[in-house]
Amino acid sequence: MQNQLGNTPEEITHSMAEAMRFAGDGCTERDLLLRGFTRQEILKHGDAARETAFARSLSSIPTRVQARRAA
Repeated sequence: MQNQLGNTPEEITHSMAEAMRFAGDGCTERDLLLRGFTRQEILKHGDAARETAFARSLSSIPTRVQARRAA
């Protein structure tokens, strides 16, 4: 049986980052535990996942371009 959260460090980090983004700014260790991550995985991959989640959130923020005024 394959782990849905990933088997390699990269897969686990990616899955954890997505879980963090889904949970939002208030994501806690408990949220990650409820999503199936172990305490060991959180300790080992949590910092990298947080950085990844933050970087992805910055790239997904829509930019606004001011419209031209009607003449």
